[in-house]
Amino acid sequence: MTPRRTVFIVAAMVTAIIVAHVFMWRSDMPFQQKLVYTAINTMGWTIVFAPIFLVNRWLKAVEARNADAKADPTGK
Repeated sequence: MTPRRTVFIVAAMVTAIIVAHVFMWRSDMPFQQKLVYTAINTMGWTIVFAPIFLVNRWLKAVEARNADAKADPTGK
């Protein structure tokens, strides 16, 4: 997947989430219920995106280490 497409998909998803929250907060739901739903949603997206972000950082570190090992095969 190209970086431009990835950015577009993430931007579209974030926009949809924000719009959904705006509609929820403008609804006639009780305040506490809105707050609980927002907290649950935040925790859910953190559970989804945190591992993706952390694995991506780990993979970049491994790739950098492997690139260094290929550049200096003597291990010095």
